[in-house]
Amino acid sequence: MGTGNSMSSNSLPAIVVVGYNRPDSLQRLLDSLNLANYQFDNIDLVISLDFCSSSLGGLTRKVAESFNWQHGTKRLILQPINIGLRKHVLACGDLTESYGAIILLEDDLSVGPDFYHFAKNALEYSGRQQSIGGVSLYNHQTNFLNYLPFEPIFDGYDNFYLQIASSWGQAWSRAQWTSFRSWYEEVEKSEHDNLASGTVPDGTVPKAVMNWPPTSWLKYFIRYLVATDKFFLYPHHSQTTNHSDSGTHIDKPNNRWQVPLAIRNNSLRFSSPAESLAVYDSHFELLQEKLKQLAPILNEFDFDVDLFGVKDPASFRQPYVLTSKKPSTHQLQFELVRKPIPVNFLKAAPDSKRPTFYLCKTQGTSFEPGLSLNNISEVEYFYGHLPIRTLLKNTFRYFLQKRK
Repeated sequence: MGTGNSMSSNSLPAIVVVGYNRPDSLQRLLDSLNLANYQFDNIDLVISLDFCSSSLGGLTRKVAESFNWQHGTKRLILQPINIGLRKHVLACGDLTESYGAIILLEDDLSVGPDFYHFAKNALEYSGRQQSIGGVSLYNHQTNFLNYLPFEPIFDGYDNFYLQIASSWGQAWSRAQWTSFRSWYEEVEKSEHDNLASGTVPDGTVPKAVMNWPPTSWLKYFIRYLVATDKFFLYPHHSQTTNHSDSGTHIDKPNNRWQVPLAIRNNSLRFSSPAESLAVYDSHFELLQEKLKQLAPILNEFDFDVDLFGVKDPASFRQPYVLTSKKPSTHQLQFELVRKPIPVNFLKAAPDSKRPTFYLCKTQGTSFEPGLSLNNISEVEYFYGHLPIRTLLKNTFRYFLQKRK
């Protein structure tokens, strides 16, 4: 199909690709889009490129111009000046006004074969839920606050919820995006462009997120979700993967954020945040009310949840906290022996030499650090048994090769 200049009245979600100066990355993403499965042949594809005067910018433009989109109309947007990643994503999000709903993909991603089927159905479902702020196509398998594995509860549905917006494949309806945009403009006006240094007194937004650079649009969307008590709908099986190519926020390419791609989505079954057992806050922590549904032994307590041990104790607001930080005194303790983590709270363990979670009072309690992989039991819980001799041998070989 050729390049289109006019907006489409198509009711199908448009695919919007965000690119800058990575021609190889853009080509990889576009190829994966053409290889995906679609039940329609009139899907709009928008490729939006930020201005780059280097040779890489020119090559990136050639990739976009020469790409033959086989499933609908292609439209190319070329920024006349460099506007940066945050403004670029915001401008692309604003395309929901014209297209009704969009699937936004940055150029260092690849999509799974059935990603469009998932995104379209998730958008249709989430549009009926006021507490959903958007749809993620990526499934986090790592808590990016402490780099430990993250495994959401599987409760029989194809989705779970995080109070964290997605930047590695996401979708919004016009209503979802407009709600965020209205909040963003009000906050920007009240803080006089100091969004990046704005503080959240109660600690509900992770400090690490607040310290992300001003080029990040994601930090503002996470802040919006917390402020409005909304969540992102996430897939249990990832529809995108992140290749972590060098770019605005990555100095050296790596495979840290690669995840397995779903190959097929059959009869999708979604839950609302009220129905779901798997609803997590901005620290990747299961909500208190969901944990109580799973573990009745906790019903008589009101507590903050700090299982990863990342939260600042000064942010605790409930009389008790359930934490991996070792307290000076505690009411209950639980062993870290089963997966996912919340399953460990079905039964208390009076005494244990294993890694342990504690239910304790928040006032008058001092805490040691939480989960930190500082003992072999924690390492084996998260990563399985690693023969020490093999690990040391491979590490030694790695450093020898680096010196050559």
